[in-house]
Amino acid sequence: MQQTSIPLTPVLFVAFAFPFLFGTRALRLRGTLLVAAGVSITGLALLLFYERQAILWMVVFPASYMSAGGLIGWLNERRQAKRAMWQQPRSLKDRNDEEVFEPALNILHFIDREGTVVRRNEASRTAIGHPTRRSLQLSEYVHPSETAKIKMELIRLFDRGEIRSVETRFVSEDRKSFPVEIRGSRVNERLALIEARDRSTEAELQRQIMETEAPHRRLIEDSIDTLDSGIILTDRKREVIWANATIGKFFGIDRDRLIGVDAKRALSRYVGAFDDAQTLSKVMEEAIDRGERIDSIVCHVRPTLSRAERILEYRSIPIETDRYKGGRIDHYIDITELKQLEETLREKTRNLERSNEKLEEFSHVVSHDLKEPLRTVETFSGFLLEDYGDKLDAEGVDYLNTLKRTSARMRQLINDLLSLASIHMDTKSFERVNTQRMLEEIKEDLEIRLRGVNLQVEGDLPPVKGSRVRIGELFSNLIVNGIKYNDKALPMIHVGWQKDARSNNNSVTFFVEDNGIGIEDRYQERVFGIFEKLNPREDYEGTGAGLAICKRIVEEHGGTIWVESEVGKGSTFYFTIPRAREVDPHA
Repeated sequence: MQQTSIPLTPVLFVAFAFPFLFGTRALRLRGTLLVAAGVSITGLALLLFYERQAILWMVVFPASYMSAGGLIGWLNERRQAKRAMWQQPRSLKDRNDEEVFEPALNILHFIDREGTVVRRNEASRTAIGHPTRRSLQLSEYVHPSETAKIKMELIRLFDRGEIRSVETRFVSEDRKSFPVEIRGSRVNERLALIEARDRSTEAELQRQIMETEAPHRRLIEDSIDTLDSGIILTDRKREVIWANATIGKFFGIDRDRLIGVDAKRALSRYVGAFDDAQTLSKVMEEAIDRGERIDSIVCHVRPTLSRAERILEYRSIPIETDRYKGGRIDHYIDITELKQLEETLREKTRNLERSNEKLEEFSHVVSHDLKEPLRTVETFSGFLLEDYGDKLDAEGVDYLNTLKRTSARMRQLINDLLSLASIHMDTKSFERVNTQRMLEEIKEDLEIRLRGVNLQVEGDLPPVKGSRVRIGELFSNLIVNGIKYNDKALPMIHVGWQKDARSNNNSVTFFVEDNGIGIEDRYQERVFGIFEKLNPREDYEGTGAGLAICKRIVEEHGGTIWVESEVGKGSTFYFTIPRAREVDPHA
C-alpha cells in the first residue's frame, strides 16, 4: 500500500527559522554568518538523507539562511555602532571625572540645597577628615559661627547659579578650623558643585607679615594720634579703618564708634556737629561715591558740653597707590586761631584805615589852619623890618629877624610833616622808571645848588619799578643831604649801583656817596628818625625830616635803606628798589 507523505523541506525550513532568529538577534556579522552556515549544513544533511530528489531546496535552503544571517549581522553591527556612539561621551565624562575630580588640589564637594555633601574628593578627606564617609552634614565641616552665612550663600547659589570669592572657615575632624575661599556653580535643581581653596598658608604668611609690620604700624598710629589735625582713614571697601584721637576731641564722640563702620554711616555720626550739616553731608557723600578730591571746605563746629566751638578746614584725598587704591584720607585741620588772627587783622586794618582818614583830615587842618597864621607872622615880620627897621634898636631888629626865621622854619616843618604823612603808594600804580634819565632831570633841577659841587653819576644805572615822583624825591633828598652836611672845599657826590649780598635778582642796590662830615656809629640808625638833627640848627639848615622821608619812600617800595659812614671822611647811603623786568622802549 502506498503511503501519502508530507514534504520535509518546508517543515525543516520553518523549524530551523525560529531558533536561527533567536540565536542571531545579538550577534555581529561574523557570528550570524557562522550560525547561518551551521543551520545550512544541518539542513542539507537532513535533506540528503530523506529527500534526495529536492535538488532546488538544497540550493535555496543554505542561500536563504546565509543571506538572512548576513543581513541580521549587518543590522546588529549598525545598531551597536550607534549605541556605542551615544555612550562614548558618557564614558569619556566618567573617565575624565575620575581623572580630574579625585586628584584636584582644592576641596571639591557635590552638595544639596541643605549643604549636605553627597560626594567629596581626596583633598576634602585629607583636609577635613572622615576618610571613610562619603557624605557630610553642613554642621560637620563649616565653623559654627559661619553656618548662617553659608546657608545664605547656598540660597544665592541655587537662585543665581553661582557664587564667587566667599571667605569662610571649615572645621576638620579634630575640631581645628582653617580659612577657605569658596566658589560654586549649580549642576541642577538639587545639586551644586563647591570648590574650596585652603587659605591656611596664605593666612599664616599674612600673620607673619603683620607681626613684622606691627611695630611700624603702631608707631604710625601713635604718630597720627599725636597730630593736631583730625585724621580718618578709609579702605577700598569704604570702611573706616582708623580715626585718630583728635577726631574724638573735635566732635565730642568716641572714635571707636567710627572704626569698622561704613564711611557714610561714620560720617552721619559726627556731621551733625557742623553748621549747615545737610549741605556738607551731601558734598562729602558725593565725593565718596565718585572718588573725587575735596581740596578745602571751611566748617564751623557748634559748641556743646562735650566739644568746643571750632573752625575746621576739611580736605578729602583719594588714595591712588596700587596697594591701597580705592581708600581715602580725610583731614580736619583746626584753623580756629588762624581765623581769629584774620579777624583781628581785619579789625586792625579797619582801624588803620580810620586812622589814615583822620590823619588826612589832620593834614588838611594843618595845611590850612596852621600854615596861614605862620605865613602871616613871617610876612608882617618882614614888613616891620622894612618899614620900621630904622626906628628900632639893634636888639629889636634881632628879635624880628629871629621871629621871621622861626616862622619860616616852622612852615618848613609843617611841609615836611605833610610830605611824610602823604607817602602812601599802591603797588598797582608802579611803573617802569628809567633812573638814568631821571638823574639827568634831577641835575637840571638842582643846578643852582650843585654849583661848586662835583656830582658823578654812573652811566649804566638799571631801570626800576616804582613811583617815578617818589624815587626822584629819594635821590634828590640824598644828594641835597650830601651837599648840606659837607665841610669840604670841594663837595663830592657819587651816585651808582651795585650787586652785593644784601640784594637779589628782584631788586637793585643803589648808593649815594659823599665826602661830608660823616656820622658816628651810634647815630647811624637814629638819623632816619623823624626830625632828627645831630648838629646844631645854626650850623646846618633843614628840619631833620629828609632822611625819614627817604626811609618811608624806600619801605613803601618794599626795600631797605642803611648808611655806612666814617666821621670826617663822609657817608654812603645804600637802598634797594624793585628791579624793572619788562622792556619799555618809551621809559
